[in-house]
Amino acid sequence: LVGTILIYRRNCRAQWVLVLLEAVFLLQIVVMGCEVGLFEDLTSVDQGWANAFGAFGNWVAAIGYFHLPVFLLLFYVPLQFLQTSFILFMTMLVMLVIVPLVKNGWVIYSPERIKEQLLVWYENDDYDKRICFDPNFEDLCIGAAQWNYAFPASTIIFIGIMIVFASFSSSVTSRRNYITRRLVKVLMQQQKKDREDLILSIFPKTVAKHMLEKQTSETAVDSTRTLRDINAQNYTAARMHQ
Repeated sequence: LVGTILIYRRNCRAQWVLVLLEAVFLLQIVVMGCEVGLFEDLTSVDQGWANAFGAFGNWVAAIGYFHLPVFLLLFYVPLQFLQTSFILFMTMLVMLVIVPLVKNGWVIYSPERIKEQLLVWYENDDYDKRICFDPNFEDLCIGAAQWNYAFPASTIIFIGIMIVFASFSSSVTSRRNYITRRLVKVLMQQQKKDREDLILSIFPKTVAKHMLEKQTSETAVDSTRTLRDINAQNYTAARMHQ
Protein backbone atom coordinates (compact mmCIF):
# COMPACT_ATOMS: atom_id res chain seq x y z
CA LEU A 1 0.00 0.00 0.00
CA VAL A 2 2.81 2.42 0.88
CA GLY A 3 4.60 1.59 -2.37
CA THR A 4 1.43 2.20 -4.39
CA ILE A 5 0.93 5.58 -2.71
CA LEU A 6 4.54 6.57 -3.44
CA ILE A 7 4.17 5.54 -7.08
CA TYR A 8 1.00 7.62 -7.35
CA ARG A 9 2.52 10.66 -5.62
CA ARG A 10 5.60 10.63 -7.84
CA ASN A 11 3.54 10.19 -11.02
CA CYS A 12 5.40 7.06 -12.02
CA ARG A 13 4.20 4.74 -14.75
CA ALA A 14 1.21 2.58 -13.84
CA GLN A 15 3.18 -0.55 -14.76
CA TRP A 16 5.29 -0.02 -11.63
CA VAL A 17 2.25 -0.96 -9.54
CA LEU A 18 2.13 -4.36 -11.25
CA VAL A 19 5.88 -4.81 -10.72
CA LEU A 20 5.43 -3.98 -7.04
CA LEU A 21 2.54 -6.45 -6.81
CA GLU A 22 4.63 -9.19 -8.36
CA ALA A 23 7.42 -8.48 -5.86
CA VAL A 24 4.91 -8.76 -2.99
CA PHE A 25 3.74 -12.17 -4.21
CA LEU A 26 7.32 -13.40 -4.56
CA LEU A 27 8.12 -12.17 -1.04
CA GLN A 28 5.05 -14.03 0.21
CA ILE A 29 6.39 -17.22 -1.39
CA VAL A 30 9.71 -16.79 0.42
CA VAL A 31 7.97 -16.18 3.76
CA MET A 32 5.72 -19.22 3.31
CA GLY A 33 8.63 -21.45 2.34
CA CYS A 34 10.67 -20.38 5.37
CA GLU A 35 7.73 -20.78 7.75
CA VAL A 36 6.81 -24.26 6.54
CA GLY A 37 10.42 -25.39 6.20
CA LEU A 38 11.54 -24.18 9.61
CA PHE A 39 8.53 -24.72 11.84
CA GLU A 40 6.58 -27.66 10.41
CA ASP A 41 7.30 -31.39 10.63
CA LEU A 42 6.19 -32.63 7.22
CA THR A 43 6.98 -36.27 7.94
CA SER A 44 4.21 -36.58 10.53
CA VAL A 45 0.46 -36.73 10.07
CA ASP A 46 -0.24 -36.46 13.80
CA GLN A 47 -0.29 -32.67 14.24
CA GLY A 48 -4.00 -32.09 14.58
CA TRP A 49 -4.43 -31.95 10.81
CA ALA A 50 -6.67 -35.02 10.94
CA ASN A 51 -9.02 -33.15 13.27
CA ALA A 52 -9.12 -30.17 10.92
CA PHE A 53 -9.17 -31.90 7.52
CA GLY A 54 -10.44 -35.41 8.21
CA ALA A 55 -8.68 -38.75 8.28
CA PHE A 56 -6.53 -37.89 5.28
CA GLY A 57 -5.44 -34.50 6.55
CA ASN A 58 -1.74 -33.75 6.05
CA TRP A 59 0.69 -30.90 5.49
CA VAL A 60 -0.43 -30.47 1.86
CA ALA A 61 -4.00 -29.80 2.98
CA ALA A 62 -2.71 -27.41 5.65
CA ILE A 63 -0.66 -25.45 3.10
CA GLY A 64 -3.60 -25.29 0.72
CA TYR A 65 -5.92 -24.03 3.44
CA PHE A 66 -3.71 -21.64 5.43
CA HIS A 67 -1.10 -20.34 2.98
CA LEU A 68 -2.25 -20.54 -0.64
CA PRO A 69 -5.68 -18.78 -0.65
CA VAL A 70 -3.88 -15.43 -1.02
CA PHE A 71 -2.91 -16.49 -4.54
CA LEU A 72 -6.59 -16.65 -5.51
CA LEU A 73 -6.21 -12.88 -5.95
CA LEU A 74 -4.45 -13.69 -9.22
CA PHE A 75 -7.91 -14.47 -10.64
CA TYR A 76 -8.74 -10.76 -10.35
CA VAL A 77 -5.40 -8.92 -10.52
CA PRO A 78 -4.56 -7.75 -14.08
CA LEU A 79 -1.02 -9.08 -14.12
CA GLN A 80 0.47 -10.14 -17.43
CA PHE A 81 0.32 -13.80 -18.36
CA LEU A 82 4.07 -14.33 -17.94
CA GLN A 83 4.06 -12.65 -14.54
CA THR A 84 1.16 -14.78 -13.31
CA SER A 85 2.74 -17.96 -14.67
CA PHE A 86 6.08 -17.13 -13.03
CA ILE A 87 4.45 -16.47 -9.64
CA LEU A 88 2.52 -19.75 -9.73
CA PHE A 89 5.54 -21.68 -10.97
CA MET A 90 7.66 -20.39 -8.10
CA THR A 91 4.85 -21.17 -5.63
CA MET A 92 4.57 -24.78 -6.80
CA LEU A 93 8.34 -25.14 -6.96
CA VAL A 94 8.91 -23.89 -3.41
CA MET A 95 5.87 -25.35 -1.64
CA LEU A 96 5.46 -28.67 -3.45
CA VAL A 97 9.03 -29.50 -4.53
CA ILE A 98 11.87 -27.74 -2.69
CA VAL A 99 10.48 -27.63 0.86
CA PRO A 100 9.03 -31.19 0.78
CA LEU A 101 12.28 -32.60 -0.61
CA VAL A 102 14.35 -30.84 2.06
CA LYS A 103 11.97 -31.85 4.86
CA ASN A 104 11.23 -35.32 3.39
CA GLY A 105 7.55 -34.44 3.28
CA TRP A 106 6.50 -36.89 0.59
CA VAL A 107 7.36 -39.84 2.85
CA ILE A 108 3.77 -39.78 4.09
CA TYR A 109 2.73 -41.14 0.68
CA SER A 110 5.01 -44.17 0.89
CA PRO A 111 3.32 -47.60 1.19
CA GLU A 112 5.05 -48.26 4.52
CA ARG A 113 3.74 -45.04 6.06
CA ILE A 114 0.29 -45.67 4.61
CA LYS A 115 0.25 -49.12 6.25
CA GLU A 116 1.16 -47.59 9.60
CA GLN A 117 -1.59 -45.02 9.25
CA LEU A 118 -4.15 -47.65 8.24
CA LEU A 119 -3.32 -49.63 11.38
CA VAL A 120 -4.06 -46.52 13.45
CA TRP A 121 -7.32 -45.83 11.62
CA TYR A 122 -8.62 -49.39 11.92
CA GLU A 123 -7.27 -50.03 15.41
CA ASN A 124 -10.76 -50.57 16.80
CA ASP A 125 -12.30 -52.02 13.66
CA ASP A 126 -11.30 -55.64 13.27
CA TYR A 127 -13.44 -56.19 10.16
CA ASP A 128 -11.96 -53.31 8.13
CA LYS A 129 -8.49 -54.16 9.38
CA ARG A 130 -8.89 -57.77 8.25
CA ILE A 131 -10.23 -56.72 4.82
CA CYS A 132 -7.66 -53.97 4.23
CA PHE A 133 -4.67 -56.12 5.14
CA ASP A 134 -5.85 -59.18 3.26
CA PRO A 135 -3.16 -60.04 0.65
CA ASN A 136 -5.79 -59.85 -2.08
CA PHE A 137 -6.91 -56.33 -1.13
CA GLU A 138 -3.86 -54.77 0.51
CA ASP A 139 -2.54 -53.05 -2.63
CA LEU A 140 -6.01 -51.76 -3.48
CA CYS A 141 -6.48 -50.38 0.02
CA ILE A 142 -3.07 -48.67 0.02
CA GLY A 143 -3.68 -47.23 -3.46
CA ALA A 144 -7.05 -45.81 -2.40
CA ALA A 145 -5.45 -44.20 0.65
CA GLN A 146 -2.70 -42.69 -1.51
CA TRP A 147 -5.28 -41.23 -3.88
CA ASN A 148 -7.16 -39.72 -0.95
CA TYR A 149 -3.92 -38.29 0.40
CA ALA A 150 -3.12 -36.85 -3.04
CA PHE A 151 -6.47 -35.04 -3.34
CA PRO A 152 -5.27 -31.78 -1.67
CA ALA A 153 -2.17 -31.61 -3.88
CA SER A 154 -4.16 -32.33 -7.04
CA THR A 155 -6.70 -29.67 -6.06
CA ILE A 156 -3.93 -27.09 -5.59
CA ILE A 157 -2.43 -27.93 -8.98
CA PHE A 158 -5.86 -27.78 -10.65
CA ILE A 159 -6.58 -24.33 -9.19
CA GLY A 160 -3.14 -23.17 -10.36
CA ILE A 161 -3.88 -24.37 -13.89
CA MET A 162 -7.22 -22.55 -13.85
CA ILE A 163 -5.52 -19.32 -12.75
CA VAL A 164 -3.00 -19.64 -15.59
CA PHE A 165 -5.79 -20.30 -18.08
CA ALA A 166 -7.79 -17.29 -16.85
CA SER A 167 -4.68 -15.09 -17.05
CA PHE A 168 -3.96 -16.29 -20.59
CA SER A 169 -7.52 -15.57 -21.71
CA SER A 170 -7.40 -12.11 -20.14
CA SER A 171 -4.05 -11.34 -21.80
CA VAL A 172 -5.35 -12.43 -25.22
CA THR A 173 -8.46 -10.27 -24.82
CA SER A 174 -6.44 -7.26 -23.68
CA ARG A 175 -4.03 -7.67 -26.57
CA ARG A 176 -6.90 -7.93 -29.05
CA ASN A 177 -8.53 -4.79 -27.65
CA TYR A 178 -5.22 -2.92 -27.83
CA ILE A 179 -4.73 -3.90 -31.48
CA THR A 180 -8.30 -2.86 -32.27
CA ARG A 181 -7.79 0.56 -30.67
CA ARG A 182 -4.56 1.06 -32.60
CA LEU A 183 -6.23 0.09 -35.88
CA VAL A 184 -9.12 2.47 -35.26
CA LYS A 185 -6.68 5.26 -34.44
CA VAL A 186 -4.67 4.66 -37.61
CA LEU A 187 -7.83 4.48 -39.74
CA MET A 188 -9.15 7.73 -38.29
CA GLN A 189 -5.83 9.46 -38.93
CA GLN A 190 -5.83 8.18 -42.50
CA GLN A 191 -9.45 9.27 -42.97
CA LYS A 192 -8.61 12.71 -41.62
CA LYS A 193 -5.67 13.07 -44.00
CA ASP A 194 -7.76 11.93 -46.98
CA ARG A 195 -10.52 14.38 -46.03
CA GLU A 196 -8.06 17.26 -45.76
CA ASP A 197 -6.49 16.39 -49.11
CA LEU A 198 -9.94 16.20 -50.71
CA ILE A 199 -11.00 19.58 -49.30
CA LEU A 200 -7.75 21.19 -50.45
CA SER A 201 -8.28 19.81 -53.93
CA ILE A 202 -11.86 21.11 -54.19
CA PHE A 203 -11.85 24.56 -52.60
CA PRO A 204 -9.51 27.53 -52.82
CA LYS A 205 -6.69 27.48 -50.34
CA THR A 206 -8.16 30.21 -48.10
CA VAL A 207 -11.60 28.60 -47.99
CA ALA A 208 -10.12 25.13 -47.47
CA LYS A 209 -7.96 26.40 -44.61
CA HIS A 210 -10.97 27.98 -42.94
CA MET A 211 -13.00 24.77 -43.30
CA LEU A 212 -10.19 22.67 -41.85
CA GLU A 213 -9.81 25.01 -38.87
CA LYS A 214 -13.56 24.88 -38.28
CA GLN A 215 -13.58 21.08 -38.45
CA THR A 216 -10.65 20.94 -36.05
CA SER A 217 -12.47 23.08 -33.49
CA GLU A 218 -15.65 21.05 -33.88
CA THR A 219 -13.69 17.83 -33.41
CA ALA A 220 -12.15 19.21 -30.22
CA VAL A 221 -15.63 19.95 -28.85
CA ASP A 222 -17.22 16.71 -30.04
CA SER A 223 -14.73 13.92 -29.34
CA THR A 224 -17.32 11.25 -30.09
CA ARG A 225 -17.05 11.66 -33.87
CA THR A 226 -17.06 8.25 -35.53
CA LEU A 227 -15.71 6.84 -38.76
CA ARG A 228 -19.25 6.82 -40.07
CA ASP A 229 -19.50 10.61 -39.62
CA ILE A 230 -16.18 11.10 -41.39
CA ASN A 231 -17.20 8.86 -44.28
CA ALA A 232 -20.41 10.86 -44.65
CA GLN A 233 -18.41 14.08 -44.90
CA ASN A 234 -16.07 12.57 -47.47
CA TYR A 235 -19.04 11.39 -49.51
CA THR A 236 -20.60 14.90 -49.42
CA ALA A 237 -17.34 16.55 -50.45
CA ALA A 238 -16.90 14.07 -53.29
CA ARG A 239 -20.42 14.81 -54.58
CA MET A 240 -19.66 18.53 -54.48
CA HIS A 241 -16.46 17.92 -56.41
CA GLN A 242 -18.42 16.09 -59.11
